[in-house]
Amino acid sequence: MNIQNINFLPINCVNNNKNSYIKMNNISKPDSVQFGKISPKQKMSIYAVKLLKECNLQENQSLYIKADSKYLPFIDILEQEAYKKGAGLIHSEIVEPEIEALKKKYNITQKADYRNEREQEFKDRNAIFLTFDEQNNLYSQCGLSEKEILSEIMNFAPVIPKNIQKKFKLNPEEIFIKALDIREGQPVSIVAEREQLPFVVQLVDYLYSKNNTKLVDVTLSDKLILNKYKYAKDDILEDILNSEVTKYKERFEKDIAYLQLDGEDPNLYEGIDSDRIVKYSKARSAKTSRYHSLMAQHCPWLVYYMPSMKLAQEVYPEFKDDPMRALAKAYEDATSMNRCGELDVHIKTLENRAQIMNNLLQKGYNTLHYVSVDPKTEQPDGKTDFRVTLSQNSRFQAATMRFEKYNHTSIVNIPSEEIFTSPLNNTAEGKISATMPLVLNGKIIDGIVFEFHNGQIVDIKADTNEDMLKKHIQAYKNADRLGEVALVAGSPIAKSGRLFKNTLLDENAACHLALGDSYPDTIEGADNIEDYDEQQEFLKAEHINTSDTHNDFMVGGKNVYIYAENPKTGHAINVIKDDKFMLGIEN
Repeated sequence: MNIQNINFLPINCVNNNKNSYIKMNNISKPDSVQFGKISPKQKMSIYAVKLLKECNLQENQSLYIKADSKYLPFIDILEQEAYKKGAGLIHSEIVEPEIEALKKKYNITQKADYRNEREQEFKDRNAIFLTFDEQNNLYSQCGLSEKEILSEIMNFAPVIPKNIQKKFKLNPEEIFIKALDIREGQPVSIVAEREQLPFVVQLVDYLYSKNNTKLVDVTLSDKLILNKYKYAKDDILEDILNSEVTKYKERFEKDIAYLQLDGEDPNLYEGIDSDRIVKYSKARSAKTSRYHSLMAQHCPWLVYYMPSMKLAQEVYPEFKDDPMRALAKAYEDATSMNRCGELDVHIKTLENRAQIMNNLLQKGYNTLHYVSVDPKTEQPDGKTDFRVTLSQNSRFQAATMRFEKYNHTSIVNIPSEEIFTSPLNNTAEGKISATMPLVLNGKIIDGIVFEFHNGQIVDIKADTNEDMLKKHIQAYKNADRLGEVALVAGSPIAKSGRLFKNTLLDENAACHLALGDSYPDTIEGADNIEDYDEQQEFLKAEHINTSDTHNDFMVGGKNVYIYAENPKTGHAINVIKDDKFMLGIEN
């Protein structure tokens, strides 16, 4: 990044309680003498404290910040200092110049309703509004040199060189048309990591120029959420705005397609108090679950793997001293794992597997028996001996989901290696050991062992972050019962021999189960009930799990055999052995 091309912004500070407007040049500049040789972060911290004092931030007063993304290092520190002073809820609306340039190019003016509602909610709370615009150099006000400015910007979010970006084969048409099945002009919501912005720009440009889309709502994840977990008062964690509900309601009612580019840092929340993470997650889910569920059942969505630098460094330790090389390797592997250019043929293979399993269900083979074996002797090793039974209405599905309300058929995960269904929630029985770590609320949980009885977890053990796992399960109703059964075999992710510590990838490397919510569209009779409450009652009557959470854990691999059993005859058929699907034309 060329520092000379960065446009810096001044601050407008509006405190609604005082009905005052404070211009940047009225705010005291830090004394350069007091800086000396202190770090850039300390300089920004000193200035942030001065700014908040000048704005007269009160105890429990909310703060709404609007700023260009180049100011994220300062915004990060400003949020920290505000929470330390006892601020109420803080929201930072980050403006992406590249996205704004596309809007200007294509004359785009539409904006998601929930964003306007969120801003109004902060006004109603008499929040302080801070706006950073183009007439002054904020970092100069903090006393930073151009070298320090560039360093802070690069450290906050890496900029990926174009020659590395080219290693990732992004195909917008495959994503939006083949996978998401969007129609011309359909609105789209995109969530991605900040470093993935160049790819997001490509996707948004395609939607504006090729699909005549007028509303593309982009959210880039960043580290600001950590400030809430670390520094906010406890009650702030449960302060969920109504606009959060509107976000999912708007997606549901407007048939907004949802795309998530998945590559989060697997260690992002290490060191954060598990209780605080669970408290926020539970409060948010409780308020948004109704429309989140409706959106997921009726509107097209896709979680698509796109590596990030932090994830690549974790997965490719041989390049630990060369993060760009690690990312380049991750990009190359992602092209293969996402089956770019071969998606159609692969989906047909999965659909064939689903049909074979459904034929078995119709013949009474409705219980799945999981047994782990010693790879040398092929005899049971005692780590896993577990059974779960499927409903007479359960149906296996492959990668595609049918969304009847708006007439879409979408691939919801890429990569996708699973066929999946929803089991009876009162039948899980026995001991089952996870074969890979689980990433839950940003923490890695390894060595998981569950004991089930009558469908419910009765004992939990884990080698790492056991407290997080237990607290999460305790926090959500029915999170201690199963909502999904998924079969995976012969995945290129597994063949890579790498552990990704990313649920999307690891669940598509091995057979898995999920605690919590089920997939109603895998239950015959529930899939065509549009009313949310009516559908929930139907599922409850059918003993199909419902919950505000859904968490996959991996249970497959070369040392886990899975049998389909007919309880009436006692006959069993080997479905998966040595990571191979044993039935059908594949063998």
